[in-house]
Amino acid sequence: MGARPEASVAIRHAPRRLTEPERRGRSPRGGGARSAFSLSGGHGPLPHAGRATVKHRSMAVLLNCSSRSNRAAAQRARLGELLKESGLAAEVLCTEKGQQLGELARRVARGPCDLVVAGGGDGTVNTVAAAIAGTDKTMGVLPLGTVNHFAKHLGVPLALEGAVRTLVEGRRVRVDVGEVNGRVFVNNSTLGIYPGIVRAREALRKRRGLNKWIALALSTVSGIRRHERVRLRLVLDGQEVELETPFVFVANNDFKLGDMDIGRQRPPCSGELGVCVAHAESRLSTLKLIASAVVGRIHQSNDFSILRTTELRVEAPHRRLHVAADGEVLRMAPPLCYRVRPAALRVIVPLSSELRSGSRRQEDPFRPVAALEG
Repeated sequence: MGARPEASVAIRHAPRRLTEPERRGRSPRGGGARSAFSLSGGHGPLPHAGRATVKHRSMAVLLNCSSRSNRAAAQRARLGELLKESGLAAEVLCTEKGQQLGELARRVARGPCDLVVAGGGDGTVNTVAAAIAGTDKTMGVLPLGTVNHFAKHLGVPLALEGAVRTLVEGRRVRVDVGEVNGRVFVNNSTLGIYPGIVRAREALRKRRGLNKWIALALSTVSGIRRHERVRLRLVLDGQEVELETPFVFVANNDFKLGDMDIGRQRPPCSGELGVCVAHAESRLSTLKLIASAVVGRIHQSNDFSILRTTELRVEAPHRRLHVAADGEVLRMAPPLCYRVRPAALRVIVPLSSELRSGSRRQEDPFRPVAALEG
């Protein structure tokens, strides 16, 4: 049997040059590596690496290298090895800031690469998806984040070896993306208490250096204490509803917020958005609602409504609203116009994935949804 040719793996770090220890895959003295790739072998080739279902002319891997932990450096080093072993011609581009990642993704989307791979968490996936949705590019996902919601939805293995194997052996499908005032989201968008919790969490992490989950717990408690409710008018399917609510959730692919399934219903069909609205009027009722979500019973609550629509308009008596899109918090001027872009994004999924173009996984039978008025 003839030898398999080595892959060509070009690595760039934008905009900072790698130090010599980082190029050798070691952390620089005094901290974790900002970008660390060791392209030496030693783990053996990926099984069946030559049997690609979708053949790619060229591939760019966009990495969020903001984490300087030793674990993140080891992940990036292992990724370099796996890409070399896979037989894929890959250019790896690293950046440490979200704004730079967006600029880099848009530039790559205009270039010759036909496969653009997002390596990071859901924020990184969102940025890359926004750049290539509606183009002839295909997106791959390397789940290097904490929750990896979109990767789980696609069925991409969370282990790095399996995710790289998917790039080699996977198949291409088209999936919907959601939009709010032109801003793309692949998972969900939220209003009310959740964007505030995310902002408080990130402030705690920056100010105190807390673990992400500890910071989330503290910021959630703080959010419940404040119990901020926002007055909104929702316009959908010819109906107008005015209400005060602590939480509105707009789903593109399923009803999960992180690993918590708040809908317990089948995912929205292609061309649909799922809309969840909380009606909790007190701190205690909000706390009960969160507890119901944690144990998977929020869909049974009288303080929670779920419905489906193709478009949603959100009006509010505020100059700006904090809106979370795939976990990234933005300030937007109302009205907020939500819509679906059907089959706008090409993605690579494993052969075993249940996703098909123009369809969604049917996990549960359809259940009637509650009226918005609660």
